[in-house]
Amino acid sequence: GRRRPAGPAAGVAPCWARSLPPWLSLAGLLWIVLCSAVLADQFVFRNWVVMKFFLSAVGFSMLSQAILATVAPDTFANSMDYGSNSYGSLRVLGGCAILGVGMAVAGSGPSMFFPSVGSAVGSSGWLIAGGFVAALLVAIADLRVPVTGQGTKTCEMTVGALVQAKAGREMKYPVIAGAMGLFLVLATVVLEVVVPYKHDLERYGGAFILPYPDNPLHQPAWPPIIVGATVGLAQIVVRRVSGDGLGTATSFTIAVGTLSWGKLAPGKGLQESRRNWWQPLFILWILVGALTAGATGPGLDSASQAGRQLESGFAWWLEALGGFLCILGARVAGGCTCGHGVSGTSELSLESFAGAGAIFGAAIATRCLIEFA
Repeated sequence: GRRRPAGPAAGVAPCWARSLPPWLSLAGLLWIVLCSAVLADQFVFRNWVVMKFFLSAVGFSMLSQAILATVAPDTFANSMDYGSNSYGSLRVLGGCAILGVGMAVAGSGPSMFFPSVGSAVGSSGWLIAGGFVAALLVAIADLRVPVTGQGTKTCEMTVGALVQAKAGREMKYPVIAGAMGLFLVLATVVLEVVVPYKHDLERYGGAFILPYPDNPLHQPAWPPIIVGATVGLAQIVVRRVSGDGLGTATSFTIAVGTLSWGKLAPGKGLQESRRNWWQPLFILWILVGALTAGATGPGLDSASQAGRQLESGFAWWLEALGGFLCILGARVAGGCTCGHGVSGTSELSLESFAGAGAIFGAAIATRCLIEFA
């Protein structure tokens, strides 16, 4: 759900090169997270795998961008979206809450749709279908009553601005982002010590209850903190060569703009600008990365109930409904779990922090209602 900012960094690399670094960061994704039951279990705290992955991704994004802002300040400034624009607090909170409900229903999020397809999770194709319908309806609605739109330029909606307003002193972005990133990484380490990820995954049976092989490529899952680190550190390369941060929900809008030949979602069609091509290629590399991760893993135990549930995903109508709500929420909020949740929070946007809280709050409440009400 990110817009493509203009600036000197835009267009310095061909599309395939701009989409390659995100694949490198996602190729080693612990593909177990892509299974609907695992994310749903996180929302009712049966495991902590996804939370550790998310905290690590945000923490390392902050650390990597603190480095980038120090050594290449112009590149970082040109790649910022959420840290320099406001999408409107109510719009962000409402959209992110809708997104969170969709994640709880489907057991997936916008950044996980395409990896789920690449990992051959049974009903994952319905996530794409539901998401496309949402993007299509939003594009039609935009013709009459604007539902989405670009952020409004502002410098007042960041943690740095808040510190300056309250403490009366200016603190540079690298200092704040570095300190917050280090805190989140340490929190992830503590959480891993208290609740080891291997213990968390034993409930899913199969290879997860067997001794892990020495070769990391053959292990059923990588440590969440390592996977989050690869995603977070990739921000340096991504922002350096593309002038943008990580995000995937815009790909649905690009599909609508392309298929309608610009009549819907004007300016987003592949035929309208070469700048739009990086998103489809980004998705392609995600699919390749997911296929690689799945092919080199030991697979699931199809003989166990837990293993079958992981392979098949949720019912098709839940995946379709969840996919619809996820992309609807992302389009309204101006960002998804990767846009607001990782890129936006690491840019220290207060709206993105609030949006991430709304996503997880709505997801936890919805999943608890589904399972316990």
